[in-house]
Amino acid sequence: MKTLPAMSVSANRFLATAFFLLFLSLPSEAARKARAIFIQPPDDPIASAILHTETRNDKIELPQRNLSPEVELPDGDLVVTVLDQVPPPKTPIDPSAPTFKIPAAWTRCILLFFPDPSSKSFPVRVIPVNASSDDFKMGHTLIYNVSPATVIGKFGEQIVRIAPGRTGTVNPPISGFGSYPVAIDCTYPASGEPVAICRSSWQHDPEARQILFITPNPGKKVPRIWGVLDRQEPITKKDSKGSEKAPG
Repeated sequence: MKTLPAMSVSANRFLATAFFLLFLSLPSEAARKARAIFIQPPDDPIASAILHTETRNDKIELPQRNLSPEVELPDGDLVVTVLDQVPPPKTPIDPSAPTFKIPAAWTRCILLFFPDPSSKSFPVRVIPVNASSDDFKMGHTLIYNVSPATVIGKFGEQIVRIAPGRTGTVNPPISGFGSYPVAIDCTYPASGEPVAICRSSWQHDPEARQILFITPNPGKKVPRIWGVLDRQEPITKKDSKGSEKAPG
């Protein structure tokens, strides 16, 4: 049996360099991300907040009409404290500051900020939503009803009923891009009679998640319905020097 010739040192170095460059060109592992939105903000809106955990502080923007840019979060089970500024080193955190939890299994979440005047440290309340790709899939719709009315909606052929303070989900109403009919009514405990909120045709985007909010509408007989689309930011690749570059 013949013995294969040993590789030269220069050949070994060439292969090592080639494998290293190939590794850098692969998409980086998706980091744990969060986005935020401020629902029903006060007259003097809060522009941003600090997400404080045991290991770091991250600033997140609090827009009112769309979702914030993504912010990376540490791994593991998290207890997040919401602050108005980064605390000085070795300074105790105010125990009255608002907190929320993120389970380790969540790889992505959306933070819903609501005003809370009773919180003197930072006047907000935060509800985290699991937006992991396996739990909140592209093309699906999540509905949050924070109004005092019960909402009954028909999205394509799907019907959902959402009580005050509860959530509902809608699977993709159609396959692919296109329009579908929407009819949404509401009822109040006092009358029980349905009142029309919306009769329309909506566009479905299978490459985005949709979050609908049903909120009180001061001076109106019916709540307000509005929503945002959540598109996941693409994973970046790195060149041979370790710099990020757009995929493709």
